Amino acid sequence: MREIGVGIRIDVNEGLSFTGIEEVNGLINRGGIVTSIEPGGAIMRKLGEDEDNVRLTLSGCEMKVLVDDSAVESSPETLEHNRLYKEGSDLISPYMQLVNRDSLPGDSPMARERLERGIDLLNQAISINPANWAAHWIVGKAHQVLGDPENACEAFGKSFALQKGNPDVAREYMFECLKLGRAAKGIAAARQAVTTKPDDAGLIANLALALLIGGKLDEAADTVHKALAIAPTDQISHNLKEMIADVQAGHRAQPSNMAELNAK
Repeated sequence: MREIGVGIRIDVNEGLSFTGIEEVNGLINRGGIVTSIEPGGAIMRKLGEDEDNVRLTLSGCEMKVLVDDSAVESSPETLEHNRLYKEGSDLISPYMQLVNRDSLPGDSPMARERLERGIDLLNQAISINPANWAAHWIVGKAHQVLGDPENACEAFGKSFALQKGNPDVAREYMFECLKLGRAAKGIAAARQAVTTKPDDAGLIANLALALLIGGKLDEAADTVHKALAIAPTDQISHNLKEMIADVQAGHRAQPSNMAELNAK
C-alpha cells in the first residue's frame, strides 16, 4: 500500500500545476488500485497588502491518495514499461554529453535515427509511468544532442518537477532555460540545485550565471564571490566574475540569454 500526497497549485503566471498526480497515474497504469482518497486542506493566498481589509483567494488544495500497489511490480504493464525504458535509454546513452565521459557524435543520419527512436521508446514508457523522472531527463539529453533546446527544456522541466533533489536535473533544466532566455525559471532551478549541495562551488557559480542573465547583478556578484571563496582557483568563476563586473560598469551589454552572453 502506498500513500501519495497530491497537490494542485494555481499561479497567476504559470497557471495550474500538480504534484503527485503523475505517480498516482503511473501506478494505476501498471495495475495499482486506488483504495481511498482523503481530502486535505485548501491553500489560500492573500490579495494585496491592506491589513485592514484582508482578501484571500484560493491558490491550491491538497489530498492524500492511498493506492494498493501489490500487483504493480509484476504486472505486464510494468514489464513493458521497463523494456521500453531500457531500450530507449540504451539507444540514447552513447550520444549523451556528460562530464568526464566521451560520447559519440550525434550529427550523422544514423545517430539522429537512433536518438529519435530512443525518444519515441522513452515517450512510450512515460505514457505508462508519467512519474519516471529519469526517462524525461534522458529524453532531454537526446534533444540536447539533436540541437533542440525547446524540447530539451520541456523534457528537463518535467524531470525537474518530479525530482527536485537531484542537482544534475536542476542544472540541465537551468541551462536550457538560460539558452531560451527564461531567466526566472533558470534562477529558480539554480537556487534549488544549491539547496541540494550548499557547498558546491560549481552549483553556486551556476546560480551566479543565472542571476547575471536575469539582470540581478548585485546578487550575481555576491554569489560568484561565494563560489570563489570555496574554489579560489576556478577559472570559469573568475571569468564569470569579470563578465558580471563588465555588465555592472556598462562595458558589456546586459545579456538576456546564453547566446548573448557568449557573443563577442
